Amino acid sequence: MTATGKTIAVQVKTTVSGTYIRETDTSLEYLCEPEDVEYWRNWTIPVIVVMVRLSDQSMYWKSVREAGPPDGRRLTVDKALDVLGATAVDALADLAVDTDRFGIWMPPLRGGEPVHLNLLRIELPTTVFTAASPLRDGRDARAELLRHDPSPPDEWVLRNGTLVAFRDPRASSLMHVIDADTVEEEPVGTFAFPDEEGEEHRFIELLGRALRTQLDGCLSFDRDQGAYYFPPAPMGIAVTYSYQSLKQVTSADVVKVYKDRKDEGKIHYVRHHGFVPRFWRIGDAWYLSITSTFVFTRDGIKPDRFASERLAKKRQLEKNQAILGQFVMWRHLLCGLGAKPTDDLFGSESVSGPIRLLPVEAVQSPRSVPERQWRTRDPASKTSGQEEFSL
Repeated sequence: MTATGKTIAVQVKTTVSGTYIRETDTSLEYLCEPEDVEYWRNWTIPVIVVMVRLSDQSMYWKSVREAGPPDGRRLTVDKALDVLGATAVDALADLAVDTDRFGIWMPPLRGGEPVHLNLLRIELPTTVFTAASPLRDGRDARAELLRHDPSPPDEWVLRNGTLVAFRDPRASSLMHVIDADTVEEEPVGTFAFPDEEGEEHRFIELLGRALRTQLDGCLSFDRDQGAYYFPPAPMGIAVTYSYQSLKQVTSADVVKVYKDRKDEGKIHYVRHHGFVPRFWRIGDAWYLSITSTFVFTRDGIKPDRFASERLAKKRQLEKNQAILGQFVMWRHLLCGLGAKPTDDLFGSESVSGPIRLLPVEAVQSPRSVPERQWRTRDPASKTSGQEEFSL
C-alpha cells in the first residue's frame, strides 16, 4: 500500500434501521439537508455522502456533485454500483484530488458552539470615599494604622496625600490617617473610568485590595504566583469541592494529598487548585479574568521546593476541557451560584463587601472549533501515578 496524497471529504449519515426514500431491491434515494448542501458547495475538494444502515450493515456512497433536484439535494443510489467496498476504490480514486496542488481549501466546521470567556463581570458600588491625608503613601499609612489597630482594613489606596476607599474611612481605624473634615463621597465612575493611565492603575489596586479582603478566610494567597488557592482542611489536609458544572453537579479534589510511593505514611506533596486574578477595563465595565493554576506544598502549608517543576509538567498535560472545568468551578465559587447565603462569597450584604462578581454569558461562535485530544490526565493517573482529572 502506498500513500497517494489524494483527498476526499466524507460525510457519514447513519440510521439504525428502516428504509430510505423510494428504496427498492436495486436502488434508493437520499434527500440531503439544505444547510448541508450549502456547506458542501464551499469545498474545493470532492465531497461524498456515505449512507450507513446498522440493521443490515449496508453502506452506500454518492458524490454530492451528482445530486439532482430539488435544489441539488437528491442522491440516487444504485445498490450494485454504489456499494462502499473494494469495488469502489477506482471510482473514489478518480474522484479524489491531489492535496499538493494549489487551490485546495476546506471551510471551517459549521454549526457554531458556545465560547466560554474566562471573565467575571464586576458590579461596583455606586460611590467611593476620598479624604486628604497628612501621610504621602500607603506604606506610611499602614505603619500608622498598626499603631492603633492590629488588623486594620485593607480596602483603600493612598497616593500623593489622597486616600480613596470603598467604605467611609471615618467608620474604621482609617480615621487615624486622614483629615476627617475632608471626607467626600463621590460617584464611583469618577475613579473607575479615568482618562489617565496612572489613575486607572490606582483603581485596579483598589479592586485588588477589595478582592483580597473578600477572599480572606476562604482562600489562601501565594505571592510567588500571585494566585489564590484552596487552603488545607482544618481537621486534615484534603478538600473536595462540589459545584454545578456546565451539565451536572460534580466535584473536584481541590486539595489533594499525594503519598510517597515507597512509604504510604509519608506525604510526597500536596496539590492545591488556584487561580491568578487580573482586572480588565472593557468599555464602560470592569471584569476579573480567572487563569487557573496549581499551588504545590509539602504538607498543605509549607512551600514545595519542586513546585515550579510540578507546575510546568501540569500545564503541559492540561487541555481545553480541564481548563474550562476549572474555570466553571471558580465561577461557581466566586459568584456564589447555587450557594447558601452563608456560603455565598459575594452574594449577601454581610459577606459581599463592596464589589460583586457576576457570571458572563457564553458567546456563540458561528463556527465550531475542532477538538483534538482535549481529554487529559492530572499528574497521578494509572500511567503517570495520578488519576483521571474529572470535570
